[in-house]
Amino acid sequence: MTIDEPHTTLLLAIADDELILGHRHSEWTGWAPHLEEDLAFSSIAQDEMAHARLLFGLLEGDEDRWALGREPSGYRNAVLCERPNRDWGFTIARQYLYDLADDVRTEALTGSSWKELADLARLMRLEERYHLQHARAWFERLAHGPVTGRQHLADGLEAAVPEALALFEPLPDEGSVVADGALPRSSQDMLQEWLERVGADLEAASLDFVLERHAPVGEMVPTGSGEVPVAEPLTVPGVARRDGRWVHEGAFAGAGGRQGQHSEDFTPLWEDLTGLYRAHPGARW
Repeated sequence: MTIDEPHTTLLLAIADDELILGHRHSEWTGWAPHLEEDLAFSSIAQDEMAHARLLFGLLEGDEDRWALGREPSGYRNAVLCERPNRDWGFTIARQYLYDLADDVRTEALTGSSWKELADLARLMRLEERYHLQHARAWFERLAHGPVTGRQHLADGLEAAVPEALALFEPLPDEGSVVADGALPRSSQDMLQEWLERVGADLEAASLDFVLERHAPVGEMVPTGSGEVPVAEPLTVPGVARRDGRWVHEGAFAGAGGRQGQHSEDFTPLWEDLTGLYRAHPGARW
């Protein structure tokens, strides 16, 4: 497999999602509602960062440089991954939406023509299945528990759904990696499967109203130093229920995380994540 720019972008989109969300998950260490969840989120964070490292390892060069040595505009994670944890309801809503999307994505990648990526996807799924189980368990606990917890989950879902749709923002030059089989399914195709699965879960919990309320993703601000061209803010497709199934209507427009356009929350996260690496260039540990 020749690793050209489209293939590099494909890897970075997956790896950066894992790296950045793993960093956010790690921020619950010492602050989760109880000790068991403190340990659970710490473990999930380690898994996600380990997956990112394995993916960076498929690229030429040092893994630390890929993870920590880029300017903010060089990261390709979806904006949902970089948002602060807010409260427990939002954290669980995001984990559920992300891990379900990751399940769709990694399942597709097991059929990749890029053998090393397909092998990694199969390996990642051994751990990701437990992440999704954890998210589903908490989804059910909050959705069918006391009204206060249910409301926090509903608020979290309502806030997270628009940016969760943007997990499937098409990659630049995606057509080439779909054509050669490195990405076996298009982002649009995976989005439809994810939306049907989310819709079924939300309907079962009588929370499907959040799908009808989502607004376009908020404005993305250019990140990094120097002159950065300002792209149109990303807007996501609408969501509707047609013939008994949830579908997306319309198309993505503008640029989001897959094109290096991030929210105002990314730069502080990047500074925290990469501070030590930048302070001691070339150091090994």
